[in-house]
Parts: sequence; C-alpha cells; structure tokens
Amino acid sequence: MAKDLISIDKKKYRNDSLSYALSLLGLLFNALYFITLYKNNNNFYYSYLMGISIIYNLVFMLLVFLAAEEVKIYQRNFSFLLLFFAIMQIFRIFYYPKLAFKADVLSLETYRLIIIYLVISSLFLIASAILSFRNSTILKRYVEGKLVTSHE
Repeated sequence: MAKDLISIDKKKYRNDSLSYALSLLGLLFNALYFITLYKNNNNFYYSYLMGISIIYNLVFMLLVFLAAEEVKIYQRNFSFLLLFFAIMQIFRIFYYPKLAFKADVLSLETYRLIIIYLVISSLFLIASAILSFRNSTILKRYVEGKLVTSHE
C-alpha cells in the first residue's frame, strides 16, 4: 500500500497527462467533424443555422481546450465541463448534420463519417472526464488526509 501512496503523492508534482491527451483527442475529432461537414455541405446552409453552428464549434473548441488545461493540473470541476460537452457531441448528431443529410447536401458516406467523428470525440471526452474526476478526487482526498488505506 505504501507504493500506492507514493504514486498518489507523485500526482502533486506531475500533470494528469492522460486526461489531457484524451481531451485533446476529443478536440481533434471535433475538428475533423467540423472540417468534413463544412467542406462537403455544397454551400447550402448559408443561414443563421450555419452561423450558430460555427460559433458553437468555436466556443466548444475554446472551452474544451481550457478544460483540458485545467484537468491536466487536477482541477476536478472541469471534468464536469468535459462530460457536458461529451453529451453535447452526441446531441449534435441529431441536429445539424441530420438536417444537411435530409436536404441531400451530404452524401451517406460523409454523413456516416461525421457521425463517427462526433461519437469518437464524445468517447474521448467521456474517458477524459471520468479519468480526471477519479484522479483529482484521489489526490484531493490524499492532500486532505482523508484517503483511507487498507493498512490503517
């Protein structure tokens, strides 16, 4: 058990690199979604909906990057933000891409590809959120002296 406590103590001095990397991978797959969707929409959706979608993507990418930076240093509350955006990625599948597909703007292959990008992005963000929450909770309890060990 002492070895476990040493590894937890090391967290105070090391970044949560895995949670950070998973968040950035979620961000990368969102960027792939964004590029694929707007590259293949045949300039059809020049409307307020497209504007809202672009603004949402920019805010999404900014906030996910901010959350990634914060979970890297074990800020537990930002794992909730990552989880929220992961859920939003799933909801996005059923709105703008679906409208573009129904309007015959996107091919079936492109539609499937952007759904895959959104699902993968969501899965990476969920994994990052869960891992970050777990790691930051363990570190917080350790620092507060509330971590229960089996040998006590």
